[in-house]
Amino acid sequence: MRPSWGVSYDAQRTLHGGGGRDYRRYVPSVLGAQEIPKAGRGAKNFRLHRESPARVVRLMRRWPLVLLLPLFGCFGAAGYQGAPSDHFDGSKFRNVPAAPQPGFGGFLQWQLQGGAIDWPDWVDTRPSKPDPVAPPHTIRVTFVNHATTLVQIDGVNILTDPVWSERVSPVSFVGPERHKPPGIRFDDLPPIDAVLISHDHHDHCDAVTLKRLSDRFHPRVLAGLGTAAVMESAHVDRATDLDWWGRTPLKNGVEVVFTPAQHWSARGVGDRDQVLWGSFMIVGPSGSVYFAGDTGLGPHFRTIRQRLGAPTVALLPIGAYKPEWFMGPSHMSPSQAVEAHRMLGATTSVAIHWGTFDLADEGQYQPVGELNLALDAARIPHRDFRALENGELFQTAR
Repeated sequence: MRPSWGVSYDAQRTLHGGGGRDYRRYVPSVLGAQEIPKAGRGAKNFRLHRESPARVVRLMRRWPLVLLLPLFGCFGAAGYQGAPSDHFDGSKFRNVPAAPQPGFGGFLQWQLQGGAIDWPDWVDTRPSKPDPVAPPHTIRVTFVNHATTLVQIDGVNILTDPVWSERVSPVSFVGPERHKPPGIRFDDLPPIDAVLISHDHHDHCDAVTLKRLSDRFHPRVLAGLGTAAVMESAHVDRATDLDWWGRTPLKNGVEVVFTPAQHWSARGVGDRDQVLWGSFMIVGPSGSVYFAGDTGLGPHFRTIRQRLGAPTVALLPIGAYKPEWFMGPSHMSPSQAVEAHRMLGATTSVAIHWGTFDLADEGQYQPVGELNLALDAARIPHRDFRALENGELFQTAR
């Protein structure tokens, strides 16, 4: 059994900003370190947890895959074959407009420069058990973990980038491991109609979880061009490739549109940018939900609003953004997520991509603290851009 981090669920909600949800105490730029609770109850019972001096150990714990991928033959699926377009040159996909990514040299520089904040080994959160469907004329979003959400709209249940595995890695014994449990137990999931995959990175396209979902629910799996081959290799059926602006109807008047994002793709060595990445707009009679997946800040947010309208709910990533010189082209910072919220004109946004997998240099709760600071600076009420703990839900008014 996992350690519980020595703090009860109710005490953790207090420490993590329950009630008024003031996470600002967790911002290292304010404190100089991340607050991590000790055993016991009460919001004053904490210690300061600074960067581990064993940087190389941390590198191998988080990112051993750079060395291990060739050993395990993780070369990804065959590249997509199709006609060239403004975002495909006949061999590789690209961002529009171009967003150059740091190369392997930049990766090594990041890993050796220091400055990261270590996370606690484990934080317990209380899972929820969702209803079979959302109430009529409402949209319900449950934050599961990382970029995984359960979207319930007009009698349709949709999972985004589902991950229930202990690690986000091509192998089970090394790679980034989870620091919180999923917000919904796998066995408590309602019937799933569709799964949306934003791109093929292992923390968003988890083959083990996808196979479990396929065996249990046989959902539609919707993703960018070239992903169906990845699904076939994982023995996941009913996968459909979509180009940007491609549409797929589900049921009850619900439709899914695959929309652009600013990112990149790769599952192993030699398959960089051979599968299309993107985001999704879910549109139904009760409103719309935009799922950004993984993305840097770009003009695509404004284009999506112009073409599809402002979403009722936007699911926007706020984590894995430090250091910004390295992460910026493909991951938004919390302040950039606030700008994306404004560009989209979303009624309500929900923060994703934070707090479960330690993939960058910021502290575990730092993204939420910086999000609230950015909302204050922009004079946007915190209720308009919410950070939910794993298992918490947001529901629109009827």
